Amino acid sequence: MSILVKNFNFRKVELADLEDFPRDGIHHHLMRLASFCRGSDISASVAADLIHQKFNESSQRRHLQPREVENAVDKAFGGTVPIRSTQRDLLIPSEFEKTTPASFWNTRIPLPTKKPNKELISRSVKSTPWTLEDMWEDSSLRLDECNPAQILSLLYEPYELVCCGSVNQFMTLTVSDWSNGDHWMGDQVVPNPSRVKLGVTISNKDRLSAHSRDATGKRRYIVVESDDEALSFDEKASVLKYLSDRAGADLKMVVHTGGKSLHGWYKADPDEFINWKFMELACLLGADPRMWLPEQLARLPNAVRIKNQKLQKTLYFDPS
Repeated sequence: MSILVKNFNFRKVELADLEDFPRDGIHHHLMRLASFCRGSDISASVAADLIHQKFNESSQRRHLQPREVENAVDKAFGGTVPIRSTQRDLLIPSEFEKTTPASFWNTRIPLPTKKPNKELISRSVKSTPWTLEDMWEDSSLRLDECNPAQILSLLYEPYELVCCGSVNQFMTLTVSDWSNGDHWMGDQVVPNPSRVKLGVTISNKDRLSAHSRDATGKRRYIVVESDDEALSFDEKASVLKYLSDRAGADLKMVVHTGGKSLHGWYKADPDEFINWKFMELACLLGADPRMWLPEQLARLPNAVRIKNQKLQKTLYFDPS
C-alpha cells in the first residue's frame, strides 16, 4: 500500500505542493514553505507536519535543529506550534501496555475519530464509478465455486493460523487444517493471521480465547466496511474503488456481507502510520472505525450468513 498525503485531494495544501529542499539554504527554505502554508486554510500544526514530511522525503546535508520547523511556522502563522508528536507516539502511546510481552498489540488501541464527509463521499462516487457488475467483470479470479477454506488458501500460507467462527464460538487452525478437515467455520474471520492459537483476553488475563487481541499477529489486511444506507451498492463499490485508484491502496478482495454492506479487503503496509492515515481517509468516506482493531471480525468470504442464511459472496478478487 502506498498512501501518500498528495492523494488526499480534499486538503488545501498537499505534500506535492511544497517545493523540494535545495542543497543550500535549508533555514531560508523553511520560512518559504511556512509562508506558503500560511496562505492556505490549514492549521499551523498541519503545516509543520507537512514540512517535516517534505524534509524527510530525501537526504539532506544536515539534520534539523530542535523546533527549527516549528519556529519557522511560528513566525509565519504568528502563534506557537505544539511540540510535534512522532508517528509512533500517535499510534502507540508510551503509557499503553502490551497484552502480553510477546504480543504485537497493546491493551488499548485508539480508534480513528474522523467522521463521514458527505462532500468527499459524493466526490468519490462521481470520480470513480464502479458498479457491482463492473466489479465482477474486473475480478481477476471468479470465486463463486470456491468454499471459504479454499479462499483462505488464496489469502494466507498453508502454515498460517487463522481464526474463524461466529460471535460467540471461535477456533484457530492452520489454513491447511481448515482446508483438509471437516471443521465448522462459521460466518466470520479475523483478517489478520494469528500468532498463537490462544491468547489472553483484555478483560481477564487468566482467560484464554482464540479470538483475542493478544493472539492476533501482525496486520495483514485492512477491511473497509461500506454500509451507508444512503448509498446504493454500486455507490458503495465506487467508494472502495476510490480508495484503490485515488489513494493508492491495494484492493485484494470485496465481499458482500449478505446484509447492507460491502467489505473491501486492502493489503496493509508494513508501516502502521501509513495504515493509520489510510484508515482515517476510509472513515471520512464512511468506513466503520472499529475495523481498525487488529482482532476485529470480518465476513468470511463465500460463507452463509448465520442470521439470514444469505451467501456472503466474493464479488472481486485480485490474486497478485
